[in-house]
Amino acid sequence: KGKKKDLQTWGWSGGGRKVRACDVFPGGNEGALVVGAASLRTEVVVVRYCRFAATAWGGESPRAGGGRQGARTAPEMRRRRLEEGVLGDAVAEASDDGAGGYGMIEPLDPQTRKRGGFPREHTRCGAVAMKCGMTRLWDSNGVGVPLTVLWLDENKVVQVKTEDKEGFYAVQVGAGSRRRKRLNNALVGHFEKHLGKPEVSRKVAEFKVTESCLLQGGDAINADHFVVGQLVDVQGTTRGKGFAGGMKRHGMKGGPASHGTTKAHRTIGSTGQCQDPGKVFKGKKMPGRMGGKTCTQQRLLVYKVDPVHNLVYVKGQVPGGKGSYVKIFDSKIAFQDVALPYPTRPEGDRMLEVTVAPASTKNNPFER
Repeated sequence: KGKKKDLQTWGWSGGGRKVRACDVFPGGNEGALVVGAASLRTEVVVVRYCRFAATAWGGESPRAGGGRQGARTAPEMRRRRLEEGVLGDAVAEASDDGAGGYGMIEPLDPQTRKRGGFPREHTRCGAVAMKCGMTRLWDSNGVGVPLTVLWLDENKVVQVKTEDKEGFYAVQVGAGSRRRKRLNNALVGHFEKHLGKPEVSRKVAEFKVTESCLLQGGDAINADHFVVGQLVDVQGTTRGKGFAGGMKRHGMKGGPASHGTTKAHRTIGSTGQCQDPGKVFKGKKMPGRMGGKTCTQQRLLVYKVDPVHNLVYVKGQVPGGKGSYVKIFDSKIAFQDVALPYPTRPEGDRMLEVTVAPASTKNNPFER
């Protein structure tokens, strides 16, 4: 993010070895961080003044002295970057006010937010929930609201992926639990490596996040991670319906019900043209296997949050049947009208009461 005057092209003769982007070469008190490198040329673009580059790996190159010996965990690296001023001012202010870099993502002005597009500064982690079924609640106007009950069953962070090691920032979240006797050693070893104990989750999902929203391994994600009034996306696997015909699968009209139709009442009809082109085009809607695919319901309203029982009530339906696991995360195609805690709600600020969204002003039967 430096200006042109802070960049310089240097010639690097490292014994004929190739250099990669983001390699660190300490030089004196400042050091140099490679931000772009060619595999065949010896010229690399470096940042001239970068204090973090000299201290990121304990004062030595990641390739010198047996690899990344100075590598730290994600929270330690994030704390060091806060001290060095690498992260933004908003994150630093939140770290000073809160504990461990906690803050709130404030909603944008409804009058001007469409001009700047969706905010991408903070991308929070999602959660893995079990679909318990559907119910209905009535608001203060007497209007029934269809709700889907989602249970966050022992959500915890299993693995934290960083850009220095995996090339991107992500958080792996696990839900539920499984018995040790039903697992292989490879799966148990994965949890022991990142959590330090053989507590294997039944369902694991990964969410890409920004650096400001990284969590630590073993951190719990509860129902109060989501706020009443926000919009979320819920992703799951639809119910499998087996081999279905064109009328059920695609909503086709079918043939005439009487008057000359013989054994063709539910057929799809013609599937193409004549000798030219002489084939059926790919993607033609035909009978086939229906359901059992990944589906995402977008812009669902969080109507009620029950932190006591770890339940989240969303308005509308979500894919899958009762007992199936779904992924719930902040909506990617909608602006939020409420403030959201990031990276999650701290333990000292946990919610202990059930919150319900207010009645909609658009469905008030007394003002129609």
